[in-house]
Amino acid sequence: MKNLLEGTVVALYDELRAQNPELCGCDNCRTDVVAYALNAARPRYSGGTDVGQALISVDLQRDQTRAALAVIVMDAMKRVAVNPRHK
Repeated sequence: MKNLLEGTVVALYDELRAQNPELCGCDNCRTDVVAYALNAARPRYSGGTDVGQALISVDLQRDQTRAALAVIVMDAMKRVAVNPRHK
């Protein structure tokens, strides 16, 4: 069983981080952003069947789904930037 949302969140983080170089991109901040975003979004678990994975993958590629996830990831990036776990 795997949360297929994780790969999409990481890809969106990388895209948004490139567009916002003023935000810290260290490993701690990256991990915190991804964890926060995954906790804020509805998980997309697959039990391992090809059909289930395909349906979830199609949903994650929809513009509306990606836009909603981008908002969540950007919010996570701003929250972590305000309270980083480093100096």
